[in-house]
Amino acid sequence: MDYSRLISRIAADKDSNRLGKIVRIESLIGKTVKKYKPYAMILVRKYFKKDVLVPVDVDKLIKVEGTYAWFNITKVEFDKEVKRLREIKTERDIYPGDVAVTRTRRGPVVDYLNLGHSRKERKR
Repeated sequence: MDYSRLISRIAADKDSNRLGKIVRIESLIGKTVKKYKPYAMILVRKYFKKDVLVPVDVDKLIKVEGTYAWFNITKVEFDKEVKRLREIKTERDIYPGDVAVTRTRRGPVVDYLNLGHSRKERKR
């Protein structure tokens, strides 16, 4: 199925509550089966907060009509996913990981959250 027709549509849940705008379609690894599946990336904008891209499985698509695309999820499930992704995004913004030694000759920043960022090697 051609999912490119979903781009720039407004995503809604099964009760017709607005979730956000579909920005793009990406192939991501699934949660249970480790195969690439198409996901609709929904842009969620809240006032006074940063924007978040939330992936929703395209298999949950119910119908497409006009400027809307309905998914078989509830607003509560979607809000939980948004909250989880915001926490991950803020942790990465606050602690960018292990960085190289700065010019002030201080030691490297310690990766407190174990996000697993690798140190970039300098070219000599």
